[in-house]
Amino acid sequence: MKEFKNIGLMVITLLFSIGAWALKPEKKYVEHPSDFKFKYKENTITTADQVSLKSWICYPDVKTDNKITLILAYGDAGNMSYWLRQASELVKAGYTIVLFDYRGFGGSQDFAIDEKYLYYDEFATDLAAMIQWTKKEIKNECLGIWSLSMGSIMATIAIEKNPVDFMVAEGFVMDPFEIVKIIKQYKEEEYKLPPNASLYAAALSQLKIPCLFFAGRRDGLTTIDDSMRVKFLNPKSEVIQFNAGHLQGFQSLSSTSHGKKYIDGITAFLAKL
Repeated sequence: MKEFKNIGLMVITLLFSIGAWALKPEKKYVEHPSDFKFKYKENTITTADQVSLKSWICYPDVKTDNKITLILAYGDAGNMSYWLRQASELVKAGYTIVLFDYRGFGGSQDFAIDEKYLYYDEFATDLAAMIQWTKKEIKNECLGIWSLSMGSIMATIAIEKNPVDFMVAEGFVMDPFEIVKIIKQYKEEEYKLPPNASLYAAALSQLKIPCLFFAGRRDGLTTIDDSMRVKFLNPKSEVIQFNAGHLQGFQSLSSTSHGKKYIDGITAFLAKL
């Protein structure tokens, strides 16, 4: 009986994780940097294929500034405003946070999106443009990508030709083809991949920068094993596990403040580089 309960729990966990996957862009912002107590700057960035992207730079106080910049490559839903509360906590800890919207999301240029695609190749083009722009705009000592779920695919592809110093990744995607296969098996839904999806494995093999992976023990799609397998590409990479599901690390690793243990993990990781 216990074995059947465990199997049932695994299935429920997997279905919950699958439910978090869907391209659902939102144009309306739920919050704005002006709602928070930090300095910010609005920007418009133009990609290599002439698409306009909306971006916010969130600046820490001069007294706490650690001269480290993080570009957020979020997942497949909402827009950058959905991550302002997490960004605010990182800003308090001294980080400069660059938020942006992929094409079709938030205030960025419109882009036709089929929600049955797992992602679009163009999103990696958007992140590449943000990396190039940030390097020119912000002269900090260290630049990293904070990638979430689908954003880890974008980051892995974009940094191949636009290197950064490190990556923080939660819900890291090891194999998009496997995710499509699992979704079909458990939800009987056909998800599609973009034309260049077959190139992802080659880009992943070149992921040699230090990476800090946050992996949920209840994440049925982007598993701890996936992060552990990628960890070995760089001896300085680490995996922090948390007892929750897909993209629930910030909440799970809170203590005296929102995401305190999560941010402390990032800071401790970077101190070793």
